[in-house]
Amino acid sequence: MRNASGRIQGTIIIAAVSLFMIAGLAGCTTINGSSDSSSSSSSEESSAQPANLYRDFKDILLPGEMKVDDSRTYIVQGPGLTTGILTLKGYVERDSLIDFFKSAMARDNWTELASFKSPSKNTSSILVFQKADRTAIININEQSFNTYVEIAVAPMSPSVSGGLMRDN
Repeated sequence: MRNASGRIQGTIIIAAVSLFMIAGLAGCTTINGSSDSSSSSSSEESSAQPANLYRDFKDILLPGEMKVDDSRTYIVQGPGLTTGILTLKGYVERDSLIDFFKSAMARDNWTELASFKSPSKNTSSILVFQKADRTAIININEQSFNTYVEIAVAPMSPSVSGGLMRDN
């Protein structure tokens, strides 16, 4: 009887050790496999990232990682004038978006008038740009699951020169 119970305990120990070894080898394979696949997938992701694009405002480039939130977008188009608020939604870090818009707006000949970077990521950061005939205000609000970008474009008032109101 003792011999049978000793064999059962030995079999259980061998089975347990074998399972741990198989799990360990599988873990190593997964780690090695995941690092190889992540490096190949990251190169695939970088080439497969959505392209930046222009949409309603032909001189404001939008980051391809974000989608237009049609329920929060209000665009008015008239002869020679497009104005309104274009809202984007996605998860992109606030600092990355600030850098993106500062660079893209400069390339499209917008002049940066001001930028207000909030100390907390859960509050709005605001960028203000100007062209001869329009002002663009970009509000970036990074939340837990999404980042929202509101791009408001309005025509310049004829009484405004150089971004400052004139005293009469």
